[in-house]
Amino acid sequence: MRELLLVPDRLPFAVMLKHSPHRIEHARDLLTVLVLKEFRVRYKRTVLGYAWSVLQPLAFAVVYYLVFRRFIRVDTGEVGYTLFLVLGLFPWQWFNNAVAGGANALVVNATLIKQVSFPRVYAVISGLLNELLHFVLTLPIMLLFLFGSGGRPRLAWLWQLPLLLLVQALLTLGLALLAAAGNLVLRDLERLIGIGLLMLFYLTPVVYPPDLIPQDLKWILYANPMGCLVVLWRDVMINASVDLWILGLAVAWAVSAVAAGVVVFRRLEPRFAELI
Repeated sequence: MRELLLVPDRLPFAVMLKHSPHRIEHARDLLTVLVLKEFRVRYKRTVLGYAWSVLQPLAFAVVYYLVFRRFIRVDTGEVGYTLFLVLGLFPWQWFNNAVAGGANALVVNATLIKQVSFPRVYAVISGLLNELLHFVLTLPIMLLFLFGSGGRPRLAWLWQLPLLLLVQALLTLGLALLAAAGNLVLRDLERLIGIGLLMLFYLTPVVYPPDLIPQDLKWILYANPMGCLVVLWRDVMINASVDLWILGLAVAWAVSAVAAGVVVFRRLEPRFAELI
């Protein structure tokens, strides 16, 4: 960890943050270091590196294609099932990895939290930014499948894609803050989060279209923040259209998650050092 906090011709960040009056500026530098550290550690001693971020959802796509398209024969209308899967799996992977990783964000950085004075929230944000970076790097793969299926670039993407990125980033940040703080109080929470994410995956229309959800159970889609976002990602990428009702629900979920995450995180933050 120590060598990752060194900057050429400068003191270690631990010393800088302790003695410098410009702690906020140095904390921002530390955030950059944490993001780079997580990125490097993730692919340390791997042969394929970044390709793993693409291969994992594509491998699942192959399995889901066989099960839900060839065996069960799920109908996705004019949209090919392969494209349908890719446009749902990549956003889900970002959400799943960021929330699951958020549960361990403070535990992994325990030494840094005990020894260095910096905004503890950066330990969570760095993981989120790392997953966001990976998702952005997979966007070309999504576009490749889209264009290969006859899609074309849309001018509306200039505001639609950044909007969806922002909404999902806020939602993920809020849930990651709750997971990080809660996991220090109850270490079993990490396993509960894993179970919860698995259950949420099958309640989210990632491998099946929303039309298959019975009308009397449609509320499950609207009560599921990622259900709303997966629908939005597909509508934007395929038709460059946004359902304002579903977008409003997604924004409401994101704002609520961030508000709850910030409140819980700040309330427990003074106890982080002893809980770790």
